[in-house]
Amino acid sequence: MKTLPDPETLRPKFTPENQQALISEIQDSGLLTCYIGKNGLPVGFYFNGAVLEGGLADCLRRLPAPWQASMDHLINEDFYKRNLNAIRQGRLEEAVEVVAGQEITSLFLVSRFPLSPGGESGLLVTIRDISGISESRLKLSGSNVLFDLVADNMSDVFCVVSTSGKVSFLSPSIRELTGYTVEELLSRPLSGIVSPDSFEVVNRIWEEYQPLFEVGKISKSEIRPVCFEVKFVRKDNSARWAEVSSSPFIDADNNIQGVHGMIRDITERKTRQEAMSSSLQHEIELSQVKSKYISTVSHEFRTPLSIIYSNLQLLEKYRFELDEETIHDAFELSRMAVKSLLRVLDKVTIIDASGKGKLEFKPSLSNIHELCQAVVDEMNEMELVPNRIDLTIDAGVDTASIDENLFRHIFINLLQNALNYSDKKQNVSFSVYPGEKGFVNFKVADKGIGIPPQDMQFIFDPFYRASNSRHAKGSGLGLAVVKACLQLHNGEIFVESDPVKGSIFTVVIPVGNTE
Repeated sequence: MKTLPDPETLRPKFTPENQQALISEIQDSGLLTCYIGKNGLPVGFYFNGAVLEGGLADCLRRLPAPWQASMDHLINEDFYKRNLNAIRQGRLEEAVEVVAGQEITSLFLVSRFPLSPGGESGLLVTIRDISGISESRLKLSGSNVLFDLVADNMSDVFCVVSTSGKVSFLSPSIRELTGYTVEELLSRPLSGIVSPDSFEVVNRIWEEYQPLFEVGKISKSEIRPVCFEVKFVRKDNSARWAEVSSSPFIDADNNIQGVHGMIRDITERKTRQEAMSSSLQHEIELSQVKSKYISTVSHEFRTPLSIIYSNLQLLEKYRFELDEETIHDAFELSRMAVKSLLRVLDKVTIIDASGKGKLEFKPSLSNIHELCQAVVDEMNEMELVPNRIDLTIDAGVDTASIDENLFRHIFINLLQNALNYSDKKQNVSFSVYPGEKGFVNFKVADKGIGIPPQDMQFIFDPFYRASNSRHAKGSGLGLAVVKACLQLHNGEIFVESDPVKGSIFTVVIPVGNTE
C-alpha cells in the first residue's frame, strides 16, 4: 500500500502561463458540482455538467465506480462542518483531499464558493479529481485555476469586468447561452445584443458602482450582490431572458479589483411568470365581466319587475274600485314589462350560447318584406311612442335564406337602439334594398346622439356602453347580439356615426343558402 502524501505539499501552485496546459491535462478527470443549502447539506448535484437526480445516496450511486468509493470518504460529517463554516464566514475555501484505496490513492481539489445572501443555496461546492497532477510541476495560484475549472464546467456564465469597464474574463458557456463565442461577443457592442430597456438597466447599475470604484476599498461585510434581469437576442435572433447576479470583488487588502457576475438563463421561468400573469389578468377580466353582467342584468330586471309588482299591488288593493280602463292599463303595462324582461333574457341567452358555440342556426327561405314588417309591428307594440319607424323596401327585394328568429333579434336590437338614443319626436329610418349580386342591404338610420370616435372599436363588445349613453336605458348587449347573429348568416355590418348627425348601421346579408 502506498504511503499517504502530505496534502499541503500536493496543493497545486500555478502560474497564468501554464493555466491552459493544466486544464487540458485534467479535463477528462471529472468534476462533481453540488449546491449546498444553508444547513450545509447538498441540494443539487451535477457531474461533468450533467444533472444528477434524486437524493444524496441516489446521486452517489450514479457516479462512475471509482468516484463512488471516494465520495463515501469525502462527503462526511467534516464535509458538512466545513460547508457551514464557509457559509457563516462567507469566504472561499480550497483544500486538497486524499482518499486512499486498496489499489490507488486519489486526490481531489475541494472548493467552496459562497453564493449570494438570501438565495436558496449557501454554497457552490466543486470536487475535482486532480490525481493526474499529484506530482505536478505546475505553479499557478489555486484560485485562478479553480475559477477556470468551475467556469468551464458550469452551464451558468461567469463574467469578470475590471473597474475600467473592460471584460477581463467570460466563460465559454456564454456560447450555449447566446450562440456567440467569447471572441464574437466581445467584438460586439452590448447595445446590439440586449434590449434598449435592459441596456439602460445595465448602465444604471454600472453607474451605481462608480462611487465604490472611486473609494477603491470595501470590506467583505459591506459587499452586497445586485440581481437584475436582462432581455437579449441570441445569434439565431431568438429573444431570451437572463438573470445577472453581480458584486464587487476585492484582493487580500480589500482593494476593489472590479465586478464579477453570474449569468443564468431564466427564459423558461419568465415564460411561466408571463403565463401566470396572463392567466391572472384573464381571471381579473373575467371577474370584472361577471360583476358587470350581474350589475347590468340586475338593473335591467329591476324596472320591469317594479312595474309588475306595483300594478299587482294596485289590482289587489283596489280591484273593486278601479274602472275598466285603469285595469286594462295596469295589465298592459305589466305585459310590456314582462316582454322587456324576456328581451333581456333573450340577449343573455344568445350571448351565452354564442360564447359556447351552441347558438342554433336554422335558415329557411323567407319573405323579407313580411319579416321586416313583422319586426316594425313588434317594435310599435313595444314602444310607448309607436309609429316612429319609417320602413321602405325596394321592389327588387324578394326572398332570402334566413334564420327568422336570429333575423328578428338583429333588427329589433338595431331599431331599439336607434329609438332609445333619439329624441322621442324623431323618427328612425329602416330601408331595405338590393346590394351587390347575391346580397341584400338593410339600413337603420337615426338622428340621435351618435357614437364618440373613441368608443367605435368597442361597441360590439358585450356590456360595453358608449361614454355618452349613460343617461339612456340599456344593457350593453344589443350590438353584441347583432354581431353573434350576423356571423351565423355570414353577414357584415358597417357603422357611420356623428355625434351631431346621428348613426347609420348598414347590414349586408347574402340571400342564398348560408349553410
